[in-house]
Amino acid sequence: MGGPRDDGGRAPWGAHRAATAPPGHRRTPEEGTMAEVVLFHHVQGLTEGVRTIAESLRGAGNVVHTPDLFEGRTFATLDEGMAHVQELGFGTVLERGRAVADGYDAGVVYAGISLGVLPAQMLAQTRAGAKGAVLLEACVPVSEFGAAWPDAVPVQVHGMDGDPSFAGEGDLDAARELVDSTPDAELFVYPGDRHLFTDPSLPSYEPEAAALVTERVIRFLDGIR
Repeated sequence: MGGPRDDGGRAPWGAHRAATAPPGHRRTPEEGTMAEVVLFHHVQGLTEGVRTIAESLRGAGNVVHTPDLFEGRTFATLDEGMAHVQELGFGTVLERGRAVADGYDAGVVYAGISLGVLPAQMLAQTRAGAKGAVLLEACVPVSEFGAAWPDAVPVQVHGMDGDPSFAGEGDLDAARELVDSTPDAELFVYPGDRHLFTDPSLPSYEPEAAALVTERVIRFLDGIR
């Protein structure tokens, strides 16, 4: 894979479109077996929008699990969700993610949206047998969970270039460092300033960018063996 891609001007739009799967793409037998994905929700919980994202990936022929790290609770705003996380503690979120992973086969793709990137990235870096990682709207330094990104674990990172959380709090820098450290990483940066732009149930949803994310993730999963 290799090399950052930036829809704000680093590469021609057409080059990105040519590399993506068409909407509604389903694997053929020749393309290989389905990927199994564990998708961790964002700070507002396991919303209907997160379930919709999972259904889109299932529609392309993948098995997708959506564990609930908040035990059924969802939150109307980012601030309310973050207050709940601070009450729980980030360590508790990570441990719940680790416990969830114990219930699945090792050979899965770990995916996360914003807060969900924390358990997804941790598990991709530390759990033997991981098939890949998809990090949506967040990325932490690789050094948080190990000395280096593991060999043969492909990873995609997606986020907006003006998102105060992704671009303004160091996540974009961490993603660029990740891409520089391994040939199995891709970074896709989209123009805009919204956080949680991939969740269709939230006011922050940006449909055009989110559709492109979904296409690229499906193509990524098509390459998992």
